[in-house]
Amino acid sequence: MPDLAKLLSPPVIGALVAVAFTVSPIPLEDAVKFGERWLGMQAPAQLQEMNGIPNKMTTAAMGFVLGFVIARCASWLRWQLLRILFAYRGWMFNPKALTSKTWAILVKILKGEGPHRTFEFQKTLPRLPVPSLEATCEKYLKMVKPLLIEEEFNHTKEVVNCFQKNEGPKLQSYLQQRSWQKKNWLADWWYEKAYLACRSSVAINSNFYCICSEIKPTCLQLSRASNMIYHTLQFYDLVAKGKLPVLLVQNLVPLCMDGYKNMFATCRIPGVDVDKLEHYTDIKHIVVHRKGEFYRVEICASNGDYLTPQEIHVQLSEIYQQTEEIDEEDINGIAAMTGQNRILWSNTRKAIMEDNFKDAESLSTIESALFLVSLDTAAPKDSAEQARLMLHGDGVSRWFDKSFTIVVFNNARAGASAEHSTSDATLHSRLWEFLQTNEKYDENGELLKSASFGNRKVPVPQLLKWNLSSFQDEIYEARRNIQSMINDLQLFVQPLEYGKGFVKKKRMSPDGYIQMSLQLAYYRLHSHIAKTYESASTRMFCQGRTETIRPASEQSAAWVYAMDNATVSKEQKISLLRKAIAAQTQYKLEATNGEGCDRHLLGLFCASQDLSMPVPEIFLDKAWQMPDHMSTSQTPTRITDSWKLETSVGGGGFGPTWDVGYGVAYIIHGEDLINFHITSKVSCTKTDSVVMGKYIHQALADMRDMFD
Repeated sequence: MPDLAKLLSPPVIGALVAVAFTVSPIPLEDAVKFGERWLGMQAPAQLQEMNGIPNKMTTAAMGFVLGFVIARCASWLRWQLLRILFAYRGWMFNPKALTSKTWAILVKILKGEGPHRTFEFQKTLPRLPVPSLEATCEKYLKMVKPLLIEEEFNHTKEVVNCFQKNEGPKLQSYLQQRSWQKKNWLADWWYEKAYLACRSSVAINSNFYCICSEIKPTCLQLSRASNMIYHTLQFYDLVAKGKLPVLLVQNLVPLCMDGYKNMFATCRIPGVDVDKLEHYTDIKHIVVHRKGEFYRVEICASNGDYLTPQEIHVQLSEIYQQTEEIDEEDINGIAAMTGQNRILWSNTRKAIMEDNFKDAESLSTIESALFLVSLDTAAPKDSAEQARLMLHGDGVSRWFDKSFTIVVFNNARAGASAEHSTSDATLHSRLWEFLQTNEKYDENGELLKSASFGNRKVPVPQLLKWNLSSFQDEIYEARRNIQSMINDLQLFVQPLEYGKGFVKKKRMSPDGYIQMSLQLAYYRLHSHIAKTYESASTRMFCQGRTETIRPASEQSAAWVYAMDNATVSKEQKISLLRKAIAAQTQYKLEATNGEGCDRHLLGLFCASQDLSMPVPEIFLDKAWQMPDHMSTSQTPTRITDSWKLETSVGGGGFGPTWDVGYGVAYIIHGEDLINFHITSKVSCTKTDSVVMGKYIHQALADMRDMFD
């Protein structure tokens, strides 16, 4: 299929029409007379005076202008049609309907073949819708019903009905007006309420991690770090130039790519009341950390080209040699401050910036870097140890405010730690897939030789200077605090030889199936239904990020209760399981379509604050205040066609979002393997990640046995 975008390019159409006018046997004066009759206007005197063979240059110019205008109009019409088509969501719910099939054909024709540039479709993305108040209240009651006893639910129902009649309509009207004025009515509120206004430490509480595949392409730390830095820079270059292909759902519907802008050269800056995201431009350096020392590393040669992997290796070798003799007991602990309470860190940072020029310069260098790299001295033996170290390191080896840090361990295991407010895991999964797909080594694990290596001068890494003698008490307290948080985290990795192959053969959603296993495991362990958070992407909308799926439902509760009931047959249990998965899948579709209830209710709460209203009772009710017993997320994989199982990301995870809950991340590796990364707080006597992992294992085994 031809690329319609290129065919409709105004300059191309203008040139073609100019050529057509020039070689046309129809005299220009005949065309002018036709135009006069058609438009009811008189042509300019200069054109009326032309007779015989017209001036070729004038003819060509007229043709170009006419063709250009026609093409511009056609292009405008194309974008307007795409905007309308991308707002259609029937294909999600009725993909086999004639309307959906017709829609798909029109989208294919109008969007063209591609490849499409990163931000090509940004202006055509629909705005996040505001769900109806009635639908949200109804969905909310369905969601909380299995979580409450009858008396509590009746009270919540009364509160919701009062809200729907009283404060709700005014707040709903405010949201609708806001949705007309902004590209995304939720975006600003979400950044603030979900992330930037939180005053607790971002370490473990907010950041997340991903780890590499168990199959290491090399055992050499510096070789792998050099390759990863190089390919991360190539990825950044694609984003900066708008050449990273836009992601398309089913190769039809574009996703919002706006989040990639905050992945690089971005840092979360602490504030007393609320933090802010600072994005820097024209940045040509990264920062490399080893044994408490930070180095500014220029990543471009004198001609502006990025350094090659071998040239980067020279820089990293210099850093390695300079830090090799440092005693780890005496290392600089300034990074621990980024894991401190945000108010304390804000006050200390301000004092550091004002106290010494060198300290301020060093801080600015780290905060403005494209990204950070940590050459860790640890050598994790397995995925669980690697995951723990990736999330928090030793407390002084992660700059938790930075958008992301690439971590390469001494044994060449690798991964990344990311600050959540800047972007979501789907974006980092694509970066990591790009890195692991492109990194190449020789048979000895060394970097591939480059013929041009040695032909130009490599910038020397610059050690960042500090004078922190006035802040040793604050740093000591921060290190003590982050170590306490590390000690309180229990992280367990549960691999299972159990993939989506079996589930798909039984005609069920793999994600829904796994979510039901979590419901069963939690109920067996804790004897009540878990209020569960599962993230859904809303990137089909402009500036969209996430919405909440609520896997716990009346259908899932009915199935969970039946599983250990000997009087219920296998056939009945299977039927109940299918109904529970269908309910979760339907909720997932609605959430992805911007029709969940959590973000809408959050928006209504924020609206009440904007309007200086008393807090509506619905937000003081037990159902709303109840913590999430499980915060869950599927680690994205197979983002592009370049994905391979052997180079797939090994998994990822995050800390528990509530002190009394679990953080559960899972990744489906092909047909026959699932990895769970489970976190909880040691200080909570009711939760245990290891035991939860065993219960998940048993739940999945029992579910498979149902079908035997």
